[in-house]
Amino acid sequence: MEEHVFDLLPAYALGCLDREDDLHVAEHLSACRMCRGELESYRSVVADLPFAIAESDPPPGLKEAILQRAHQAKGIAPVAPEMPWWQRLPGLRAAPAWSLVSLVLILVLGASNLLMWSRLTTLEGRQQTSLRTVLLQGTDTAPNATGLLVISLDGSHGTIVVDHLPVLSESQQYQLWLIRDGKRTSGGVFSVDEKGYKGMYIKSPEPLSSYTGVGITIEPAGGSPGPTGEKVLGGAL
Repeated sequence: MEEHVFDLLPAYALGCLDREDDLHVAEHLSACRMCRGELESYRSVVADLPFAIAESDPPPGLKEAILQRAHQAKGIAPVAPEMPWWQRLPGLRAAPAWSLVSLVLILVLGASNLLMWSRLTTLEGRQQTSLRTVLLQGTDTAPNATGLLVISLDGSHGTIVVDHLPVLSESQQYQLWLIRDGKRTSGGVFSVDEKGYKGMYIKSPEPLSSYTGVGITIEPAGGSPGPTGEKVLGGAL
């Protein structure tokens, strides 16, 4: 069985892989439902990034970094500084075609899960008035599982973070269901990491404030039209 391409998906979603890796990921995605589901999560993050970035002054050293890249592109050898910390990160491939912005976004994507859980937990504890938080409870199928749903004040969009969910086989994924009047609408399909963790933007056809509950079930990889597997998390909205 070919290994998954999870480490390349953030760069693939940004469209900044080199040709060889891009073709490799595209070929793998054509036969792997799990990686296609992960890619959709990254694409959702990429689509929302322009709306999540607040205006701010550029960080110190940004100008020098851009000028250094310009010198490199022109074949001018700048003074070689100590290798930056991000170039020493394991699993991060250097690609000359990547822009500084793309590199920053990849790092944001890679770190977003950890930061999201930390920040959302803090928000839940402080009871921020600008966000509504809903705690999800584990079922007998996953008694140690926890979840936190964060909804914007206007109810138009939200994010869910889960932890301690059992790791599923490659033929299965978790599916989020939005509940209203006994009907269930899919809010996204996802897989968890080796620690049972995942953070995901919720895909909802209507404002989340219009639903009365949420549940997560185990479904075949790629998702189902309706719930077919065991419920692992749930809560009332």
